[in-house]
Amino acid sequence: MDYLNLYVEEALREKTNEVALSLENNIKAQLYEGHGYDTGNLRRNIRVDSRISKNFSIITGYYDEGNADYGEYVLRGIRGKKEVAPIDFLGDGLQRTLEAYR
Repeated sequence: MDYLNLYVEEALREKTNEVALSLENNIKAQLYEGHGYDTGNLRRNIRVDSRISKNFSIITGYYDEGNADYGEYVLRGIRGKKEVAPIDFLGDGLQRTLEAYR
């Protein structure tokens, strides 16, 4: 039984890492290189955190607000004084990831 548990844990760890990498890539794909008015580093500051607990994992995608605090403006559609179409890079990246695993 211990062998089976180790196998399941390893499989969960591998799948979690795979999905986390896919989520990161899909979120970044919603932004162009150099995206972000002030510093141009929003795409480089996409982060994904994954945690495993017993028989499930939690994967969270986000942007580093300390380095790309204007990510909120991209999400809300505010570019300087202009209102433009919002880019839901987090939500759209998540949707692409979920579609790949359905």
